[in-house]
Amino acid sequence: MPEQPNFLIIITDQFHPNCLGYAGHPVVRTPHIDRLAGEGMNFSRAYTSQPLCMPARATLFTGLAPRGHRVRMNGIPLDPTIPTFTEALRQAGYRTHCTGKVHLHNSGTPSGMSVEDLRAQDFPESRELWLKGGIEKLPLPYYGLESVDFCSGHGHGSFGEYLHWLTKEHPQEAELFLNKTPLEKPSPAAEFFNRNSYKWALPADLHPLSWIVDRTLDFLDQAGREGKSVRDPFLLICGIQEPHPPFAPPAPYCYHHHEEDVPVPIGREGEYEDLPPHFRQMFETSITTSGNLRQPMSETLPYAAECTAHYLGLIEMIDDQVGRILQSLKDNGLEEDTVVVFTADHGEALGDHGLWGKGPYHFDGVIRVPFLMSWKGKVNSGQVYAEPVSLLDFAPTLLDLAGVPVPMGKLPPEPETENGPPPWPGRSLKPILLDGETYPDSDALVEMDEDYLGFKMRTLVTKRHRLTVYSGKPYGELFDLENDPQELWNLWDNAEYRSLRDALRLRLLDKITSTDISLPRQLSRA
Repeated sequence: MPEQPNFLIIITDQFHPNCLGYAGHPVVRTPHIDRLAGEGMNFSRAYTSQPLCMPARATLFTGLAPRGHRVRMNGIPLDPTIPTFTEALRQAGYRTHCTGKVHLHNSGTPSGMSVEDLRAQDFPESRELWLKGGIEKLPLPYYGLESVDFCSGHGHGSFGEYLHWLTKEHPQEAELFLNKTPLEKPSPAAEFFNRNSYKWALPADLHPLSWIVDRTLDFLDQAGREGKSVRDPFLLICGIQEPHPPFAPPAPYCYHHHEEDVPVPIGREGEYEDLPPHFRQMFETSITTSGNLRQPMSETLPYAAECTAHYLGLIEMIDDQVGRILQSLKDNGLEEDTVVVFTADHGEALGDHGLWGKGPYHFDGVIRVPFLMSWKGKVNSGQVYAEPVSLLDFAPTLLDLAGVPVPMGKLPPEPETENGPPPWPGRSLKPILLDGETYPDSDALVEMDEDYLGFKMRTLVTKRHRLTVYSGKPYGELFDLENDPQELWNLWDNAEYRSLRDALRLRLLDKITSTDISLPRQLSRA
């Protein structure tokens, strides 16, 4: 087997794909991430498998669509018996480590259950158990991770080993964390759900993001000291919790942008007349959905610029931390041996179309994610791949680069069938990365089960169109991304587009069928 590369994977949370310097954003400054894009390949049209944290992260680990790994929504733990790319790399000799967020298990307490009834082995990422001291470390190995420096939650809701460290080593500053202390009197947006916004008094160097990156640098320093003599190669996942709300950057990042300077959100008058009814309900009423909790999104309108300014501040804080990581990689002599990936589990609406958060809607800012891959000396600099790809392609790409086969569980000595479909629905991007190839068919599938509203969403993104269907509903969405890149005009009911709509529905059906789970493999005829 040829020499295997290290992998450094930076996974952010709820990152709007346009809020980056290289993506053309007019005010945000991200020089370090921009440099990463310039040194490798930018998959400019990469789409999540599901715009919620747990389903998307389960896809990253398992290579399966939500229908395959069965984490249909947040709050459903990933079955630990399902093979993961992390375990495949561990079995192949990789040292596997994660700093920060994992979120493959419930962080909340199951509905109707008391925290006293929870067992640590059943709910190892339970926020309440961590806060009560019932858990000190994750059980190892954890979904293929040999070790974890665990910090989950977001902002002032963070917990895990970070919070234990903060309260022990910095008890005075920990009060700023525990009391959600603002630097100045906050606006009413500080109490909004999934978009709460204020300037946080916690020092930046004690922020959860800084702690996560400090632990990342600890790992890289150790790998640099060991060189190739001990446990090489490695997989290092840096699970960054930001820019997911609360939009509460510390100084100086909370002062980087003035409200009058941030871009105005996308939208048009009368837009909801052409969209499914839950869009207006989310904007005007106290509806509960996967991305909202009993609060009309219209209440955010007076504070939209503030929320956006703070969101961009968090992104610039992320960029500075990415700069630290890339410098450490260089200082430790690991650049040429390491594949670097920067991505996100899903996007953020950020006020576009009057919406905040991550669903149930499949607008571009929510389902498209940044996806950069760099490998010094192997991937040509400054490449942009503008065809649709999917986070389903993430795990098979890493295994292919490592020369490790996709884990398939029990197999017979000889295949029972020769024409079985691939075990994972995604495709390796290695030929695109290293050989400049292009896949002829490049549709992306996005799923979402919305039990709160009683329907399932399925979206097909092609080179030109985005089609979204709702189970059991007569309505849907069809956008021409070439002529309407801001997705302002829904063509679903337009008679001129009926034949196209029907053709795309058949194409969506084929995509759903082709991405169904193909594991386990057949052992014998019967």
